[in-house]
Amino acid sequence: MSPETEISGPAARMPDFLILGAARAGTTALYSHLRQNPSIFMPSAKEPNFFAFEGEALNFSGPGADYVNNSVTGIADYHALFSDAPAGAVCGEASPLYLYAPKAPERIHQRIPRVRMVVILRNPIDQALSHYLYAVKQRIEPLEDFSAALDAEDERLAAGWQPLFGYSRFPLYAQQLSRYFKLFDRNQFLIRTYEEFQDDPKDVIDSITTFIGADTSFQPDLSSRVNAGGVPRSRLFQDFLMKPNPITGMIARVMSQELRWKIRDRLSQFNLKREVELPDRARAILRERLLPEIEDLEYLLDRDLSSWRA
Repeated sequence: MSPETEISGPAARMPDFLILGAARAGTTALYSHLRQNPSIFMPSAKEPNFFAFEGEALNFSGPGADYVNNSVTGIADYHALFSDAPAGAVCGEASPLYLYAPKAPERIHQRIPRVRMVVILRNPIDQALSHYLYAVKQRIEPLEDFSAALDAEDERLAAGWQPLFGYSRFPLYAQQLSRYFKLFDRNQFLIRTYEEFQDDPKDVIDSITTFIGADTSFQPDLSSRVNAGGVPRSRLFQDFLMKPNPITGMIARVMSQELRWKIRDRLSQFNLKREVELPDRARAILRERLLPEIEDLEYLLDRDLSSWRA
């Protein structure tokens, strides 16, 4: 059965657009803002990761492995994510692993070759630090020294730890986008930066809404700050929020996952220190690994990214 045949019919909706990433570049906030628009349908479960792992038996190890191991890998389950979409709605989903995963571009091209794709890129060095701080906030990063975590990347990934722990590998944007550009027309991509999103979120949301063909007259509430990172002031309190325990288990029986996570993240915000300096050694490691990528990305996109190299 061809991909086109598989996705035909009202019970087999597929996305009209994908938010490919990058990770820690505002994709959770973007997802939250776009879902407010009545003309846009996005599944309540963010990051199904289908095209990253389609058909695979997942068995990642290490801290937080369940996040990846619980990804949607079957086409029927993926179709089901969009089964409640109203007629005429623009359907989409957000999985930042799509930019990172080597097999994702080919799988997307096979299933939905005319899909529109949104990419938000962040200064790679800032992104790597933010990814580390996110893992610290989630209490899945056991190392308190970012430099040590960078040194441990190869060993961890070789041991089957989930991709998140390749902190300096996630922001290899030039390599990642090149895989997509070999298969898709450039006009299928809208590429903005995290800095643009921070400076003028309305402009970025408006440009995306126009790009995906949704209702541009609707203006979402942009006041909430979603999924922010930081270092916990109290590790004990953060462990209580992020790790399974009898109290959170009881709450899970009576409250939806989406609402639980919203409350958890709100409480977590009060326990986080926002301003975190990048250690000198970690900065040196990241500059050595990532500066060539920034230069390659400037050439690939024909865009001045000199501020990222500063």
